[in-house]
Amino acid sequence: MKRREFLKLGGFAIASTMFVHIPLKAEDDENEAIEIPFEEAYKDATEGAKKIVKNANELKLNIPDAPENGLVVPIEVEVDYPMETKRYIKEIHVLPTKNKVNKVVTANYTPANGKAYLYVNAKLGGTQDVVVLARTNDDVVFEARKHVKVALGGCG
Repeated sequence: MKRREFLKLGGFAIASTMFVHIPLKAEDDENEAIEIPFEEAYKDATEGAKKIVKNANELKLNIPDAPENGLVVPIEVEVDYPMETKRYIKEIHVLPTKNKVNKVVTANYTPANGKAYLYVNAKLGGTQDVVVLARTNDDVVFEARKHVKVALGGCG
């Protein structure tokens, strides 16, 4: 093969790849966030609960009233409940009420954790309530809410 033929063939190969569509990511990415209405996320988190305790004293929330930026809103949850073999917190859910994706995290616990505690940074798309649910091993759900006023949206 001569140099000119090689260059023609190489140039044709490069030009033809410019018109081929190569997806940069899979269409059905399993890690992609799924938009879900708050009501549906709440229903999923409380499904099968024997009792839901609203404004539960067992939950201590440390969330700023008005964070500077909705991109990083610190959420700290402490649950005042025994972590014993027969009585313990098995899940904590953090659900914002007005984001497109209304589930920040679900954390699972066992008595081996010693304490039901969670610290997470959340993105909030605007002023809204943050709902925290803590489920016991016998399916009682403790609920607490905090109204958070966000000036700059994080994921709106």
